[in-house]
Amino acid sequence: MNHPHLDTIHNIQMLRAIAALLVVLHHFYPHYQAMGGTLSPVTTLSAWGFVGVDIFFVISGFIMAYTTFNKERTFDNAKRFFKHRLFRIYLGYWPFFFAMLLLMGVKNPQKLSELDIVGSFFLSNADMFHLLLPVSWSLSFELYFYFLFLFTFLISKEQLYWILPIFIALLFFAILYIHFHPQIPQSFFYSPFLLEFFGGVALYMYRAYLMKIWIFVLGILIAIFAYRYGAELDARNGLLRVAAFGTGAFFVVLCALIAEKRAIYSAGKSMEAIGNASFTIYLSHLLFLELFYIFGLRDLFSGAHEFMPFAGLLLVVSSIVLFGLFYYQNVEKPIYQKAIGEQKR
Repeated sequence: MNHPHLDTIHNIQMLRAIAALLVVLHHFYPHYQAMGGTLSPVTTLSAWGFVGVDIFFVISGFIMAYTTFNKERTFDNAKRFFKHRLFRIYLGYWPFFFAMLLLMGVKNPQKLSELDIVGSFFLSNADMFHLLLPVSWSLSFELYFYFLFLFTFLISKEQLYWILPIFIALLFFAILYIHFHPQIPQSFFYSPFLLEFFGGVALYMYRAYLMKIWIFVLGILIAIFAYRYGAELDARNGLLRVAAFGTGAFFVVLCALIAEKRAIYSAGKSMEAIGNASFTIYLSHLLFLELFYIFGLRDLFSGAHEFMPFAGLLLVVSSIVLFGLFYYQNVEKPIYQKAIGEQKR
């Protein structure tokens, strides 16, 4: 959600769009395979499309710092920040929670008994295998990030710049220690994903020193290496995922910021609009995929010729994007603005 007192960073919105579309492709992948799709660019992007979530987490940390670091450190500002983030998450999520609940109740009511409906509703469960809307696991982490970020309002802006680096370093070494001591149980509360979020925070803090062309070139090379490394090691979970795809996400976001700052490239209005709608796209796409299957469209677009599966993919992705654009402008954005008392401009 854009903030009225801040300039839009066009390339950040572009990355939100790309991240959401990568996740859509990832979840469409089984359907694409079932239809007989074999196009290498599609299969590669789809197989690793979950890395869009890592990009979202880095962006989230950056935006949290971007929108709060220059605010006065008061209780009212902390309360307003958290209230706005709660409204943003829950008001965006609950309509799709209920839509999936209705669909599941009609299609497969037995499955509902195997899911944590209460935990799904309140986003208190981050186990995707027990969630009504599996992608909501990442929203549980977002809420946890926001809760942790509340504590920055207890610290002056000057103190933030020496306390947060120490905290991030301690967090890194703690997570590294836990990784190499498997007898310590894994926990949501000290997940390696925290490093992606606080990596985004650090990116904001030191952005003035990083907006250099040589860092842009180096960042591209590091991102390529990180993604290749992650793919070769099949880094899908834990610290290995964060080390590979989190690092890749960090440098992708950094390079996007440099590109805009240095006038190398700035995303156009179309990608910015999709970025604005990325939350809706992220939350609604599983419903579209369910309907694609239920209505027999997967069978319709199956065929020996590669054109048919690809056409099915284009239909699904374009439908999701168009719905996202419409829903964001006409439902999500107005509801959020009304909830926080912001006058529609």
